[in-house]
Amino acid sequence: MADLITRQIERALPEVVALRHALHAHPELSRGEHETARRVRQMLGGLEGLEVLEPLMETDVVAILNPAREGRCLALRADMDALPVQEQTDVPYKSQVPGVMHACGHEGHVAILVGTAMVLSRMADTLAGRVKFIFQPDEEDGGGGGVLCEQGVLDSPPVDAAVALHGWPAEAEGVISVRPGPCMAANNPFAITVRGRGAHGAYPHRGVDPIVAAAQIIVGLQAIVARNVDPLDSAVATVGHISAGSTTNVIPTECVMTGTLRYLRPETGELLRRRLCEVAEQTAKAHGAQAQVTFDPGYPPMNNDPELTRLIADTAADLFGPQQVRTDDPPTMGVEDFAYYAQRVPAAVFHLGLRPAGVDAYPGLHTPAFDFNDAVLPVGIRMFCEIAKRFLSSANPAG
Repeated sequence: MADLITRQIERALPEVVALRHALHAHPELSRGEHETARRVRQMLGGLEGLEVLEPLMETDVVAILNPAREGRCLALRADMDALPVQEQTDVPYKSQVPGVMHACGHEGHVAILVGTAMVLSRMADTLAGRVKFIFQPDEEDGGGGGVLCEQGVLDSPPVDAAVALHGWPAEAEGVISVRPGPCMAANNPFAITVRGRGAHGAYPHRGVDPIVAAAQIIVGLQAIVARNVDPLDSAVATVGHISAGSTTNVIPTECVMTGTLRYLRPETGELLRRRLCEVAEQTAKAHGAQAQVTFDPGYPPMNNDPELTRLIADTAADLFGPQQVRTDDPPTMGVEDFAYYAQRVPAAVFHLGLRPAGVDAYPGLHTPAFDFNDAVLPVGIRMFCEIAKRFLSSANPAG
């Protein structure tokens, strides 16, 4: 079986690499992945035994391998959207869309999942159940995973478990990192509006300066993590944008700050939200101003199912050797809307190392110099194929 998978990966790889490069050159932002979806549908449409479903959202692609077969169903998911970042690489397939690039490697995820569908479709008769391929839009900006789950992507046929991967530039090329339990953070985007009283910049005593109050609020927010959160817990409070005023000699009436809270445990999130409101409102009051705090829901924490995590780690160790597997890397404070799938079925996401051998530092995710490493495409395909084979032939519902 392993030799068959290897041969089929080698056969599919030129098309997979070409797809990755084409998607990288033509990135599309969240909820606008029309050409990406068209390319994926075109490649999946010619595969035997694969049924491509009607979209649940406008730009998703969902397909089922062996739709009529009895047995369990495993979902494999890839996200498709790009980021509003101006690319700064010199690769021949660099983005042709000004201000937009695949800075998070989602085109690599798509290419791996298409390659997996190509390989598994050629050995469908050897699988003991069904595989549902989910190409998901809107991971970066709006939680497309949550929308798809609400629209029934895990139903008809019902999915027994779900697996995803994410390219990881901090890990060496081909290393598989997966840990049970909390592995990626939840987030709550927030906005703080501080209202004061405008005045001439030369006469600050005649007004209430919302910028001074906002500056003290920003400093106070850092003490929430430093002094209210258990040092053994993980939390982040970041103000990423501040806007006030229009000229040098006018004290404005209003200052608006936006940022994000990150945490691994729901109770820590409750603490952060409560203390942020208290700090903002009371600090503003101390300066004679008022503060209003609003929160967006954000994504839940990503919790890896322990049995599914063990299956992924064992598969990686068997395929590539135990030296290529990490199960004790700490959680990351990045977020992932695959967490919505994990709220409904046993699920796990693993990180696929991208940093080439001999390279000490590799451009990070969401940076203009990032590029997915083609060398790990066959590693990702091999992992997905073997995970599917093992999961579908296992009698344990969790893996």
